[in-house]
Amino acid sequence: MPSTLLTPDSPARQRSQDLLEQFPELAEVPGFPQARVLIEYVLGRRSGELDVSGRATAGSFVDAEVVAELPHEILIVDDAQGLQSRLLSEIAPVRTYNDRIDEAHTLAEVADRTSPIDDLAAFASDRNEVWAIVNAPKATHALAETIAAVQAHVSTVIVIGRSDSMSRAVNKELARGYARVDVSPGVGKHRMIIGSRRLSSPSLPSYPRRGTIDHPATGVLQVRAHGACFSGIKSDEGSTALLTALASETKPAESQPAEAVTGSPNSILDLGCGNGWLLTAAMQVTAAKNGTGVDVSKAAVTSARETAEANGLEVDTILADATDVQALSGGHDLILLNPPFHQGTTIETDTAAGLMATASKLLAPGGQVFTVYNSHLDYRATLERVIGPSEQLARTSKFTVIRSQG
Repeated sequence: MPSTLLTPDSPARQRSQDLLEQFPELAEVPGFPQARVLIEYVLGRRSGELDVSGRATAGSFVDAEVVAELPHEILIVDDAQGLQSRLLSEIAPVRTYNDRIDEAHTLAEVADRTSPIDDLAAFASDRNEVWAIVNAPKATHALAETIAAVQAHVSTVIVIGRSDSMSRAVNKELARGYARVDVSPGVGKHRMIIGSRRLSSPSLPSYPRRGTIDHPATGVLQVRAHGACFSGIKSDEGSTALLTALASETKPAESQPAEAVTGSPNSILDLGCGNGWLLTAAMQVTAAKNGTGVDVSKAAVTSARETAEANGLEVDTILADATDVQALSGGHDLILLNPPFHQGTTIETDTAAGLMATASKLLAPGGQVFTVYNSHLDYRATLERVIGPSEQLARTSKFTVIRSQG
């Protein structure tokens, strides 16, 4: 694939290179190739060298006055490294939104000239040509909710990502709100899918999504999930395994001695609460009085709160990095851990280690931590060292559940 959208003698390409050369320290940072593509696209559109699809206009008439100032404002969604926001803020006013609070902090350090917004659903602009740049999410529902939130104020939506991960579902979601959908040429490993010509009567989905999860320990529970929330309205297998083990320890069989039963906790903390189903279910199973869910994702903490409310419960939700113990308060009798083990396609265990360390500091004396993890990772020794005496409650080829005593 070509390494640029623009021809070698292109004035826009020269302007792009001049801009990028002002920031040589960014050239090796992950995310730089996507940022360069976006710079070329915006400058190419402004000069009339590129059409809406990112292809050469090839002598077609372009009204220079119309395109010269495009876009009037840019909204950038989920710019994890902050490079797009930093570079594009040299061209146009930039507003930013990040679902993950850790990525929002990174962006704020890198791109201090931009204007962050906390709630995408509240986004509005009085400018005529507002473009949204959306970094392609893993979940189609995350993209769908983003488009639904901004469509009324955004004239063009540019979804950018790796070519091999850009499915037809992106085209479909853009077509719900825009009459024209274009796929750009591939540049290196990346490409854009672009929605333009905003529809006056779009067919946009509404959020949160609504569903139910049925578990023998609780029966049917209502679930609410916003687009970027991990696992959506479903229960992931790990959470199901953890709840099953917790229920078996809380509700004994007839032959199980009463002293073997976990006492009713006053406070449950779920570090990485996702859609909140596990926290809600654990509160019902244990008859806990208080529940707190922590997640790095805005979509998750909102979903967790709405899931609890849909089942007649009230929980506290905290938007924070669950490995940052300074952001949280302690004294919890029961802590739930279902740590992630992938960063993209790479197995990583640092997050799990951080969550265990946090749990050890936030656990009340005599409290318990229930952890579920992929069996091949074998975290039991780490749990013993970091939290305290640990025993295996359940194990399959996929998942292991461990109870640790503080």
